Amino acid sequence: MVLIEEIFEKACEETNLLNPDGPTSTPLGKQGSLKPFMNLSREQCQILLALYHVVDPSIEAKVPILFPEMARKFIEDRKERNSNLSKLKRGPEVFTQEVLNLQEIQKAVSAAYIANDMDLGKAQKYLNMKPRETPMDQLTVQEVLTQGLLLAGFRDNGVNGGEAPKSPLAAPNFREAKAYYDYAFDKFNFSLAAVQLGSFYFHEHKECQGRHCLEGEDPEQISFDYYLKAAEVGNPMAMHKVGWYYDQKGQWHKAIEWYNKTADDGYPDSAHNLGMIYQEGNANVTPKLEVDLDKAIEYYTRGLQYGYGPSGTQLGRLFFQLATDREFRQKLPSSSQYHSSEPQEYFQTAISYFNQANHLLEVESLQFLGMIYGSKDFGLYNIDSAQNLFELAFMASNGSQRSFELLCKKVDSEGLKTCAAKDCENKETKKDQFQRCGGCKKKYYCSRLCQIEDWKARHKKQCKK
Repeated sequence: MVLIEEIFEKACEETNLLNPDGPTSTPLGKQGSLKPFMNLSREQCQILLALYHVVDPSIEAKVPILFPEMARKFIEDRKERNSNLSKLKRGPEVFTQEVLNLQEIQKAVSAAYIANDMDLGKAQKYLNMKPRETPMDQLTVQEVLTQGLLLAGFRDNGVNGGEAPKSPLAAPNFREAKAYYDYAFDKFNFSLAAVQLGSFYFHEHKECQGRHCLEGEDPEQISFDYYLKAAEVGNPMAMHKVGWYYDQKGQWHKAIEWYNKTADDGYPDSAHNLGMIYQEGNANVTPKLEVDLDKAIEYYTRGLQYGYGPSGTQLGRLFFQLATDREFRQKLPSSSQYHSSEPQEYFQTAISYFNQANHLLEVESLQFLGMIYGSKDFGLYNIDSAQNLFELAFMASNGSQRSFELLCKKVDSEGLKTCAAKDCENKETKKDQFQRCGGCKKKYYCSRLCQIEDWKARHKKQCKK
């Protein structure tokens, strides 16, 4: 396993922010001019820097640059990993091509709007579009999709001026755009057009409660109908959404039916949701759905194999509960391949899954494992690893409140250091009691013996002189 602290140091190097000749601290008196970073308030930023000023001055000056930069990189990585393209890559290629096709058209339409001051007519001429009155049956699928996207507009880019409306149905040309999307599906069997319309109506239902619908329209039902259309022609994304609809309605057997179809196409969200269903069970459905931890683990494992971080987190939580909750262990039959008479084996398996999720920068997993390392209850107490995990969680969450609180709590120990040697839990009783490594100037040791042993065991490879 690659140590979390090594991941952090490598990330620092990649951003060229660990310059040994650069500033080593930020005078606290100048923090009044500090610009807030990530999702923190100015006061929270100052608290964080003040804590690092005490425990690690070499990092303090770089925090306002390093942390936001790494947060951006982590967000981009997660966005790419969880993109539609990534989730569809294991299914039929035709649906991946639809996404690629639509993305190219979206780029062209967006560029046309930007180049023409968000003017629809000018954007159409810029793209050499046929007149709007041209019958649809005289258009290619590319022209139909382009016209639909032009008319729907890009609200997030301010196409309609002012604040972007929360619902696509609020766009002035939505009904005309809808007709093009419908035609793309009905004439050319372009399933993503139906998925798009389903998404439009879903947002109308959630954000505006049908305010922009025509009289008698039920946006939730219309959304489901469009997803079902695309699902029936095999689009994995749509099949998952149909399964999710039944899931939310408590119709779990129908949800399982659809989730299984798309999980078989390698769609990670469906595999994960199947794991959740079998882990929880449901006595209120007919027939009764029993808890089945074997199936839950099987589907979570598939989700993790598909690169879905939350499945790794859930596996870690499940095995951690098996390790610590005797009543929960009774739900795993002795015939299960995962059964063990030793709770410690469950615990070790939990740590393994948390680490897999951590390599995917899953915030909840990073936090959970950080709390394990930060506690003396589990035999893995390591204050440095806990801090590194909380730092990664803080960056991966772009400064969420929970991550901020956990990081500050771990960093703030009145400036007292814990011995960095493995398995040594000695902690300073007064400030600057321990000796610091003369190379990296980051690790502290309670004795010369601990420093020598840690140097031989691991620090020699990690020390940044």
